[in-house]
Amino acid sequence: MKKFVSLALAATVALSVGGLAACTKLGGGGSDTITYYMWGSQKEIRTAQKLAEDFELIYPDWHVDVQPASGTYYDNLKTYFGGGQAPDIFFMEGGMIESFVRDGLLLDLDPYLEKSEVFTEDNLWDVNNYYRYNESTKRMGSGKLYAVIKDLTPDFMMIYNKSHIDQYDKEHDTSLAEEVGYPTDTSGKYPSDSVAMTWEQCTKMCRLLTKLKSDGSIERYGTTLDQVPWKHVMEWIQMKGDTLFEEDMRTLNTGSQAVKDAFDYFVKFQSGDTQSAAPVASNAIGGGEGFKNGDISVVWNGRWAWQSYGWYDVEFDIGVAPPPTPEGGTDIYCATTMISQAISATTKNPDAAWAFLEYYMTAGMREYVQTGYNIPGNKQIAYDAFLNVDDPYQRELNAYFIEYIEKASPITYSFYIDQSRVESIFGDYIPRVWAKNAKDKLTLDQALAGAATEIHKVTKP
Repeated sequence: MKKFVSLALAATVALSVGGLAACTKLGGGGSDTITYYMWGSQKEIRTAQKLAEDFELIYPDWHVDVQPASGTYYDNLKTYFGGGQAPDIFFMEGGMIESFVRDGLLLDLDPYLEKSEVFTEDNLWDVNNYYRYNESTKRMGSGKLYAVIKDLTPDFMMIYNKSHIDQYDKEHDTSLAEEVGYPTDTSGKYPSDSVAMTWEQCTKMCRLLTKLKSDGSIERYGTTLDQVPWKHVMEWIQMKGDTLFEEDMRTLNTGSQAVKDAFDYFVKFQSGDTQSAAPVASNAIGGGEGFKNGDISVVWNGRWAWQSYGWYDVEFDIGVAPPPTPEGGTDIYCATTMISQAISATTKNPDAAWAFLEYYMTAGMREYVQTGYNIPGNKQIAYDAFLNVDDPYQRELNAYFIEYIEKASPITYSFYIDQSRVESIFGDYIPRVWAKNAKDKLTLDQALAGAATEIHKVTKP
């Protein structure tokens, strides 16, 4: 990746991104530091470090200390806040930001956004409104802005191995497309890239692509739900027009048919004669690597997966289709679980922290669109640089995922319990539906009732 500025060009570059150095007078005596706390691969960490170095050329009185997370990201972050050592800038996501907003730990970014000459409201995707909080309604979605999306993608797109479909067709008199009845692309054999198949068709397709051993155990998985499985279920609930929580956002919505149908759909992938995935929490196989190695036929990911798992170099053709919906068709519904960045309300250097975030979202973001990761959180850059990357395959993928991000909706989380706690409770109860030990086994209704009781212990007023 080329260097964004040299010392000789620092002033020119600063003007080219809106006169940041000239307009923003930051304090600092040569040793002032702002900390940037993040998670990610080694490549992502190196990218952030490179971004920090370029920022320091414009603001030589400031040092950006990039701190990669070790251990559990949010547990560590809460510990830092509790000990008065909160980082200045850090990652945030839906389902976790709520407790930070509730506790007054995040800086209101609206005043900074309003004053910026280079990063404005027009640069934000509509789904960025999820990171607003309305104090009067006690809901996320409107009000003060507490984070800006770093990058985003329509998550849980259907990503599949075309060679496995070819193999199935060679081994059977009836093609997979005919057997399942899913909508196809122009080839007549692969799933359509614009029309969703139904849940029932998806369940059947993944089972037929599953290879079984003589004893009935699975040799090759048709699919996997190891990537944030409970958020996947929440997407399905929203596809059916409801949410995981009732209106009070404290009570699990177990009386909803949409909730029951979504969990039932989930269970069918895990067990019985429709099983096509390794049971969640079994750690039998990792989706990204398993797909790359040809051990899984269908996975559910976003744009980031090609970069993270090295899918650019696989020896088979990859197909992408919209997420299956309950009834299928052209009315596409997909979720986005966008990663954002926030600034601590207790930072001693809010102007410097904003200047780095502003730089990250503008000049810095333009620098790494070539990496083929996610859609930039700056909408202008997404429709400009991201759609015009050098590599033709990446360009095609970028255009496809941007088309669906316009259809994507954020997942709705409770304001009263962290998503990590919800997922832990589901992990305790839902797998008991397919437990082999009769002593441990529960019906789906019993598992949901148990989870609802545990969740309400946390959320009750």
